[in-house]
Amino acid sequence: MFAQALARTARIYGTRTAVVSEAGRLTWQELAGRIGSVAAGLRELGLQPADRIAVVAGNSPEHLVMMYAVAWAGFVHVPLNTRLAIAEMKQIADEAEVSAIAADGENKDALAALSGAAAKSPVLIDLDGGTGQGHGLDALARNDGMEPWKAEMWDLAALYYTGGTTGRPKGVMISDGALTVQTLNLVNDLNISSETVYIHAPPIFHLAGAGVTHACAFAGAMQIFPAELSPAEFLQTVAHHDVTLVSLIPTMLAGMMEAPDVSDAFKAVRTIVYGAAPISEVLLRKVMDRCPEVDLVQIYGQTECTGPCLILPPERHTLSGPLAGKLNTAGRANMTSEVRIVDESGRPAPPGAAGEILIRGPSVMLGYWKQPEATEQTLKDGWLHTGDVGVMDEDGFVRIADRLKDMIVSGGENVFCGEVENAVAEHPEVIACAVIGVPDEKWGERVHAVVVVGDGATLSETSLREHCKSLIAGYKCPRSATFTTDPLPLSAVGKVRKDLLRDHAAG
Repeated sequence: MFAQALARTARIYGTRTAVVSEAGRLTWQELAGRIGSVAAGLRELGLQPADRIAVVAGNSPEHLVMMYAVAWAGFVHVPLNTRLAIAEMKQIADEAEVSAIAADGENKDALAALSGAAAKSPVLIDLDGGTGQGHGLDALARNDGMEPWKAEMWDLAALYYTGGTTGRPKGVMISDGALTVQTLNLVNDLNISSETVYIHAPPIFHLAGAGVTHACAFAGAMQIFPAELSPAEFLQTVAHHDVTLVSLIPTMLAGMMEAPDVSDAFKAVRTIVYGAAPISEVLLRKVMDRCPEVDLVQIYGQTECTGPCLILPPERHTLSGPLAGKLNTAGRANMTSEVRIVDESGRPAPPGAAGEILIRGPSVMLGYWKQPEATEQTLKDGWLHTGDVGVMDEDGFVRIADRLKDMIVSGGENVFCGEVENAVAEHPEVIACAVIGVPDEKWGERVHAVVVVGDGATLSETSLREHCKSLIAGYKCPRSATFTTDPLPLSAVGKVRKDLLRDHAAG
């Protein structure tokens, strides 16, 4: 189904611009022709439908072509996080038993290492001529092409490996049907059309970036690949191309909002979609103040449900009127997701009570690749157990409280890090913060804040605690804090690496 949708875009929007980069422009007809030719070229190399194809690359038209050629030929896409260590990439490539590995010039060392370290000898693909290894994408694109592969609803389309910050990485098995359903959801929820101009920011090796990319492809939208992601260069590109849709994780969004010319740069922007990590109400208010004409859409989801399951639409991003009061939530279930909050015994929790977020619907994963025990623990009675704690109100809007594993139990009380982080972020000297639990002889766990401040800041543990006590209960306030001018450690998709912060605190 997924590949057929791409072919449909090429037929309907053939002469419209599909991709813009430093290398030039491609129409949808040209892009689809290249995708089909590369797919045929891969088949000629001996690769067969259902073979796993790993891709390690940054955002680029070449990466886009390869990602869609994999679907077009009936292969299984295995995107690799470019920030993983070679040993981690090797573990994934071996477990997934990949038959081919594609890489760009920025990741030529990874390609070289994987080609010699993988358990089997994979076919090597050079995406941009920068690796000097294997088969070049341009050479593969000289083939005559092939018809798009017709996948069934439950055919495996992709293996997205979780970050693995704790324990063994897990390969999330995404079906062709799940990928198609979630893409259509995003087309609807983000109001994407052939008139949309989208700029790439989140990496497309992650569903946070790939999901919006797929939605743009289905709708025939134009996609801009910027040369730089620094705030100044990014904003210049947004303004130059009259970008209408921007997708940013909160850390990126915060950086953009500090630029003095952001309002002018975003003059054509109609929608900012954000997600993939918690966002503070302080930042939301800043965005609403600096870009009042822009629609904001929040997405909450997981790799295990192929991306979004909760949506906070533009009309709910308001501080007044009958639709106000939902700004601290992640929204409510999208069109194809059923969302439930359950208590520790698995019973549905009443409105206003905290519990684990469960999801059911066609977008839920098939399971974890070669990990039946982990699958059994996560998929129970048809429900995906997210491991996230949430509170649902009577209108069905869900506030994300925390990760179950990140919840701090201090003196017998449950403390949700997100709530404390919002309070800390309200302090005017705080640039960014993360809250973790650290061992404490008296309390069992102690609420500890890691706070990023500017040069010359005078914030102390005492003043921070007093500030927080005006906003949240005393037992939730940080009992200790680390102040730094260095940025917080982030994963490739902008999530704070709390595992590293805990290790540092323990050391």
